[in-house]
Amino acid sequence: MRHKLMVRFFTLASLILMALVIGCGSDTGKIVFVSEVDGDAEIYVIDPESGLAEPLTDNRSQDINPVWSPDGKQVLYVSDGSGDQEISLVDAKHGKIARLTNIPGDDISPLWAPDGVNLAFISNQDGNAEVYLMPAEGGRPIRITAKTPDDRMGDWSPDGEWLAFSRGGSVEEQGLWLRNPDGVNLVHLTEENDFSPTWSPNGDHIAFVRETEGNKDIYLASRLKDGTWQDDVELTRLTQHEDTDDTPVWSPDSDTIAFVSFRDGNGEIYIMEDDGSKQLRLTTNEADDLEPVWSPDGKDLAFVSHLYGPGEIFIMDNEGGNQRRLTTNDAEDHSPDW
Repeated sequence: MRHKLMVRFFTLASLILMALVIGCGSDTGKIVFVSEVDGDAEIYVIDPESGLAEPLTDNRSQDINPVWSPDGKQVLYVSDGSGDQEISLVDAKHGKIARLTNIPGDDISPLWAPDGVNLAFISNQDGNAEVYLMPAEGGRPIRITAKTPDDRMGDWSPDGEWLAFSRGGSVEEQGLWLRNPDGVNLVHLTEENDFSPTWSPNGDHIAFVRETEGNKDIYLASRLKDGTWQDDVELTRLTQHEDTDDTPVWSPDSDTIAFVSFRDGNGEIYIMEDDGSKQLRLTTNEADDLEPVWSPDGKDLAFVSHLYGPGEIFIMDNEGGNQRRLTTNDAEDHSPDW
């Protein structure tokens, strides 16, 4: 059955070559993604150079939201095999799977700490969505937020000193928040309908999405000149279009932000400078292009395109050239992480 599934992606000759390359060295540089080619969502890894893919999971559950470990050897993901959504971990080289959470209620949105020692995630075990921490090898989760409004996961600061997350609820509660992993300091950074915070690799800025009257734009929060983060942080609006701009993703050098814009009638991948200038459209397909993610060296971008109907994984260089389709099946492929 698995052999038949893999043939849907590649030719028999490719499979022979795959046997020679899988398991050799680190998986850093490969793209992990979700494919529904087997009838349910499974985690795959693909080499963007050779186009060779390998399934990391093979079961009857829905396996989603894959995230590479900082060393490129393991993948966190969410699985509903127990009925509830739980956090699991798979070794990318040997395929060994470990279930990390086993708590009544859904556990979602896992994020590695920058050093790979701990992970953060959202759990509903107490009746609403809160931020939890636990060791990456498993252990007792510790809740670090405790408010009635639901929390949504954001991003770790590059130094591991802060977790950014967003919160709904009342005007007093909504917006972006920062929390130390030890649960000591809490900063209410913004107070609008703000979400999807993502930290620049140099630690100086947080890009995020603000929704106002149904329209989404990308904003920038910058830490103060003394290097601290406070509720009087400087805010800069980066996009000012009447159609939605969202999904900001930083380049590894912190100079460029990739994002998705619907200003052309459908979702297209754009890039811009970190001050919002030089906005450049990279994709020109008459279909939605979504979920951009940078290569580790910043030279390329992976994304999901619906050019041929169901979502497929594509890559292109950082100026939009050399667009290449990596997956070629009739099912949905999505959620890439590079």
